[in-house]
Amino acid sequence: MGEHRLFYLVLAFIAVGILSAQIGAYYYLQKLSSPAGPTLGTVNTLINYGNATMKWYNETNIPANWNFYNLTVYLTRGNIVATFDTLLNEHYVTGINGVENHAPHFWTLWTFCENQSAWAQATVGADEIRLGNSTTLAWAYQIPYQSPMPGASTVGLCS
Repeated sequence: MGEHRLFYLVLAFIAVGILSAQIGAYYYLQKLSSPAGPTLGTVNTLINYGNATMKWYNETNIPANWNFYNLTVYLTRGNIVATFDTLLNEHYVTGINGVENHAPHFWTLWTFCENQSAWAQATVGADEIRLGNSTTLAWAYQIPYQSPMPGASTVGLCS
């Protein structure tokens, strides 16, 4: 009889742990989906899945303290695979909405340069990209380094 009690106690402890993790994840996503405080404006985001499927998220309202990684988590509803590099203090994104890196294709990050009407590959990770009003950004799953929009112009750096 004592073994059964111990088994059920361990089982209950595991269930509470799983439930706590789920509640924590839900709270985090709710926090991202209902931003409090001042908003910075809106941004446009393209996700190009590399198989002729592209999805635009236009005029997304953003809180003033978000970076592009936060926005990506929000837009994908947490359906992102990333590892956090404590040395660089940023995430390395390897999967978005079920599409994961598989050589020679990788997720690349792009910014749209208004002045040049061209795309430039980001020189920093998503955590380092601070969002600004009317910014246009893209994730592209591709053989680096092609424009996130087929046939669009690219530049080395935005001016």
